[in-house]
Amino acid sequence: MNLLQRVFIIALLAVPLAACDSNDGPAEKLGEDVDKALDETRDKLDDAADEIKDGIEDACEKASDKNC
Repeated sequence: MNLLQRVFIIALLAVPLAACDSNDGPAEKLGEDVDKALDETRDKLDDAADEIKDGIEDACEKASDKNC
């Protein structure tokens, strides 16, 4: 492959990247806000589930100790 072909291929691959617009419209901003809220909610639910699991494990250990 000669140099001209390489340059042409690289230019073709770079065009889609240059076409991306960084100016987000209101719908894009709203979508990002929804994604962020969902991520935060998922993290809080994961933390709560971990706390519940730890509480159940502690209760099981205490119950096992009392049976000894």
